[in-house]
Amino acid sequence: MNNAREQFGKTFNPSAILYERVRPSYPKGLIDDVISLSGMPNKGQILEIGCGTGKATELFAARGYALDCLDIGKDLASIAAEKFKDLEDIHINISSFENWDASDNSYDLIISAASFHWVDPGVRFNKSAALLCETGALAVFTNKLVKNDEGFFARVQDVYQTYAPSMERIKNEQRKLWVEPVTGEELFNEPIVRKYPWVEEYSADDYVALLGTYSDHLSLPEEERSSLFGRIAELVHDEYAGIVCRHYEAVLTLRTLRPNFKLEVQHLLIDFIKSLRCNIAVSFSRPCV
Repeated sequence: MNNAREQFGKTFNPSAILYERVRPSYPKGLIDDVISLSGMPNKGQILEIGCGTGKATELFAARGYALDCLDIGKDLASIAAEKFKDLEDIHINISSFENWDASDNSYDLIISAASFHWVDPGVRFNKSAALLCETGALAVFTNKLVKNDEGFFARVQDVYQTYAPSMERIKNEQRKLWVEPVTGEELFNEPIVRKYPWVEEYSADDYVALLGTYSDHLSLPEEERSSLFGRIAELVHDEYAGIVCRHYEAVLTLRTLRPNFKLEVQHLLIDFIKSLRCNIAVSFSRPCV
């Protein structure tokens, strides 16, 4: 895994308690669509990449599915483990997806909520395809902020420029990660994309707490972050009656495995072995069979 990617991915763990308290969940319609579009069987097995404190986990656990959940943050995983301690089919594991050891064809569905972009781009789709059964699906979803160039969100940009001069450098470092080449998408059918708009209101304190769960803000120098958060809270109180209204768009991207993909891989392996045998046979002047 890219070193910078790994370091950014680890920034969430110290804010595990805040993460559980203020990070948003996901619309019911999105979960309904994941299940229906994936063709998930009633007793299907799910792998979750980057479960955090279990925000998405609980939505699938409530429907009776068994989940293997992965996260590299010990404190995040600890909260999730406590949350699901009475559910024997929910297993919380401190592991990256890259290091997760599971047999091929193990899962009916792989889900990743607001975390798939932290996975090594050379591993994301290739390993997902290997771990899914032939009828399996990969569901990636997140909450995106929309209407972020008006009202409070336009006004607060001046605050960032004054109090968080390091933010642009951090964002530039992250942008470099998002343009790294991704492999393995061809193993899946064309993605199905669905969007679900919704709105959440935050008090000044809760909004600042929410910002304290995002990797770019967590990567700011502590003094800079503290000054920024203090000024944002003042702005919300002084000019917006103590309330920030965030317009979200939950975005689901669901991919199913390409038909006969597993069979094609087997044929490629067989052809490779035959070719290898032929090359060896030729070197010994024997017939190739």
